[in-house]
Amino acid sequence: MFTVSKFAWQSMVKHGFQSVIFFLLVLISSACLYGVGFFTENMQSGVEQAGSHIHADMIAVPSEYGDNAKDALFEGNACTILFQENPAELLSQTDGISQVSPQLFLRTLPLPCCSASGVQIIAFDINTDFAVSENLKDKSIKINTLSPDELIAGSACGLTPGAQINFYNRTFTVSAVLDETGMGYDQSIFISFEASDLITADEQYQEYFGGKTGLTSMILIRTDDNAEQVRKTMSGILNEKGISVYTIDSMSEKLIRQMQDFKIFALIINLFVILLASVSLSALITVSFHQRRNRVGSLLSVGISRKKIIQMFLLEYLYLTAFGTVTGTGSICMVVLSLHDVIKQSLALPYKFIGMEKMGGLFLTVGGINLLMLLLACSLTFAKIIRTEPAILSEEQT
Repeated sequence: MFTVSKFAWQSMVKHGFQSVIFFLLVLISSACLYGVGFFTENMQSGVEQAGSHIHADMIAVPSEYGDNAKDALFEGNACTILFQENPAELLSQTDGISQVSPQLFLRTLPLPCCSASGVQIIAFDINTDFAVSENLKDKSIKINTLSPDELIAGSACGLTPGAQINFYNRTFTVSAVLDETGMGYDQSIFISFEASDLITADEQYQEYFGGKTGLTSMILIRTDDNAEQVRKTMSGILNEKGISVYTIDSMSEKLIRQMQDFKIFALIINLFVILLASVSLSALITVSFHQRRNRVGSLLSVGISRKKIIQMFLLEYLYLTAFGTVTGTGSICMVVLSLHDVIKQSLALPYKFIGMEKMGGLFLTVGGINLLMLLLACSLTFAKIIRTEPAILSEEQT
């Protein structure tokens, strides 16, 4: 029995070479559109949420380590930062500041589980912390019960609860793993100040830490008033002491500007891909029609309606477009997801997985673009089928 679907399948098989070329065009364009979109959305997700995961209004760091602190927070670049004097008490007595919580940044040697450039250890005060605890709200662990031989691992460290790992010649047990934040926390290890004091006081690290305890690298600050106003009020006194204060909003604004520049570049790439794919598909469909115009004329002459013939051609191309879209997006998904942590570590911007729901929405967007390209590419061919007489279509072409 003659059906539109059967005709479409037969045409795909009979014109196998053209079908493969059509399929590959859709596959490549889908992979490019989906890959760029997925990559951009992950970056935007990381940038937009980066500041919120710090759970502070400002940070204070030694002036000479300002860039290192930013890189450690947002990019996960491991470093060791030390204040000459702990400014936590001074900051806590400043008007407009409601809470302060110190942290210590220590860099380890490279480890195969986490990073080729070394792992960032962040020690925090379990009694004053308001940052790590906020990122552990959905976990069963309580910050104030973290023992000196326990740690909390970032999502990209490749560690699981209960695993053991050695840092600074001390064995730690993983008590919890943070959810992905998109920032440097994902490549970091968190321990208590009690644990870091045991490391810095150890005689074998005398050369690095001078046998001291209570060392700090960064002070997280929450304010009662406008953070920028508080920063300006404190800047004179703190600058004299070699301390720089940054508001989280100002740090995030720079990331957002970088992200906007990248999105413009991504848009240009997508437009180029769409234009190239549209022209290629249109040319391929036009050539295919000219090769099959005799068959179209024969179908018209035996009483097959023009509407049904258009449906036959459209269904054939819809099959190929659907196969190409699914294969292209599926392939790039597997590649990008498998390299998620590698991409995150190599970027100079926060990077956070957007989730399955948004991935599905992106797939529908790419499918819609492909469908629109197909309809535009077919429009000229379908117009010829509608307007041209059967006898003319059946003429031999030279």
